[in-house]
Amino acid sequence: MGFTSFFKKPQYKRFNIQPRYWDPAKEAREDREKRIRGELGLKDENEPYIPNIKGRMKSELRHGHFDSNGSRNKSNIRLLIIFVLLALAAYIYLYGWNGVI
Repeated sequence: MGFTSFFKKPQYKRFNIQPRYWDPAKEAREDREKRIRGELGLKDENEPYIPNIKGRMKSELRHGHFDSNGSRNKSNIRLLIIFVLLALAAYIYLYGWNGVI
């Protein structure tokens, strides 16, 4: 009798999305205009700068300016030096300085 108002039921969360109008012809027209302006060298002052990082990375890899092997070799040499120093420290710890000299 009074128990239904004592326990509160959870309310469902509503998902309310307002549909937006999308005009594919307008989008295609704007893309063509941007491409043509870029080919002619015209720049729009109101347009934000969007960097082309993906394209630059591809060109760097294609032309060989990106040196991943050099950095990998440096990392391997550093790892080898650390391993040798740790092995030397373990040897000194176990056998003392008498075995080293």
